Amino acid sequence: RGSLINQGFSEAEVDAALQPGQYEKTAIFSTKPAGANLEGYLYPDSFQRTAKTTAKDIVEQSIVQLQKQLTPQVTAGFKRQNLTLYQGLIVASIVEQEVTNQSDRAQAAQVFLKRLSVGMPLGSDVTAYYGSVLAGKGKDVTYDTPYNTRIHTGLPPTPISNVSKSSLDAVANPAQTDWLFFVTGDDGTTHFSKTVAEHEALAAKY
Repeated sequence: RGSLINQGFSEAEVDAALQPGQYEKTAIFSTKPAGANLEGYLYPDSFQRTAKTTAKDIVEQSIVQLQKQLTPQVTAGFKRQNLTLYQGLIVASIVEQEVTNQSDRAQAAQVFLKRLSVGMPLGSDVTAYYGSVLAGKGKDVTYDTPYNTRIHTGLPPTPISNVSKSSLDAVANPAQTDWLFFVTGDDGTTHFSKTVAEHEALAAKY
């Protein structure tokens, strides 16, 4: 929303363009819960704009671009992980926000999918922050919302951001490892581990 307003569109036009009901006949919305917004569905890309381009035009182009990224290989990969398309977008959005180094994303996806499979909380700070900011509490990892995956097991209710090709691919084809933890160091490098003790040692070191 903010980026569209920053491009010069009015708040009223942007809000109208982001109403999900007008796009939901598209197949990629088939597993989206009724009432959920377009978070996760707007592919971040550069689009050609003229004086006649509307906010809705840009939203539609973003949805089309996401649809192109959701190839049969990606959707089949989601299915192998026992995820619906919408759930795949949720996990990809978490990977997108947690790990900036694209080469580490498949391993991070494996961590989250492993935690889901064993009923362990995802433990993601970025989901907790998303929920607390939505609630007007700022970035608070302890604030209890349905997005706080340190407190609640399972997936958050919606994606927490839009996604990129590398995050989609990571969730569709996670690393063949069995990590349960990771920490990103001050240098942006992600360090993976299997036990709490290893994780705490890496967190202290990096």
